[in-house]
This record gives sequence, C-alpha cells and structure tokens, in this order.
Amino acid sequence: GVVRQSLLAELRSYTAQMKQQEAVDFLLAFVQRAFDYKTDKEQFGREKYFFIEESLYFPYNDCEDRSVLFAWLVRELLGLKVIGLLYPGHMTTAVALAQPGSKMAGVEHEGQRFVIADPTYIGATVGMAMPAYAGIKPSRIVTIRNGN
Repeated sequence: GVVRQSLLAELRSYTAQMKQQEAVDFLLAFVQRAFDYKTDKEQFGREKYFFIEESLYFPYNDCEDRSVLFAWLVRELLGLKVIGLLYPGHMTTAVALAQPGSKMAGVEHEGQRFVIADPTYIGATVGMAMPAYAGIKPSRIVTIRNGN
C-alpha cells in the first residue's frame, strides 16, 4: 500500500549509500526509537499481532510487532534474510550479514550464521543480545510473516 511504499522510499534515501552493517544498525535504531513500547495486554487487554500499517498507526507496539516491522524493512531495503528468535516472554530477530563480526551474538540456522538484531533493546546495535537472553538458546526459531 501507499503507507508501506512511502516509508520504504523515505528510509531508502538514508540507507542507499550505507554499508550493510551500518544500514542494519540504522533500521534497528529507527524501529527501537520511533515507537513507544507497551505490551499488547497493557494496550488492548489481549495479544494482538500487528500488520505493518498497524505498527505505524497505533501509539505503542511490542517485541513481536517490532520484530515483524524490522524484518520487513531489512528484507525490503537490504535484501537480507531475517529470522525470528522466540524466548520465554520475548521475541527478537537475527540477520544474515554478509560479514558478521566474530564477537557478535548470534545463532546458526540452516547452515547459516545469523546475528542478533533486537528491535526492543533500545540503543543496541546488531550483534548485541539483551543481557537477560545472552547465552541462552532460543526456544524456537521462526520465519517471520509480514501480514501481506
């Protein structure tokens, strides 16, 4: 839709000249800081999974919504693979960088290294895991659908 294309065009004007990791960090910071966090239970009284447009419309979003939005932006603007990592009480993403740093937190999935990119961990850059989840294996690795 128009909203998605407008957002992509605006962000592309920033990311087009960036190196890959810099662009991922830029998109990560955008999703971390552009929206206020609130759980679905606090905002709606129940779990609600947002479509992309809903993440842009509602005043708050949670870790699942941010993960979906971030994954969509990274795939659309940078063409990188993104997976979802599920932990008890938390969801984050991991990105397949072309040249991941050896010190970056990440997971192996289907023979490929993915580095953590947590859109809820404010101020974190790619490769930084939230301390409560650092060193813990995700309970599930999922493909993120973008609610097309």
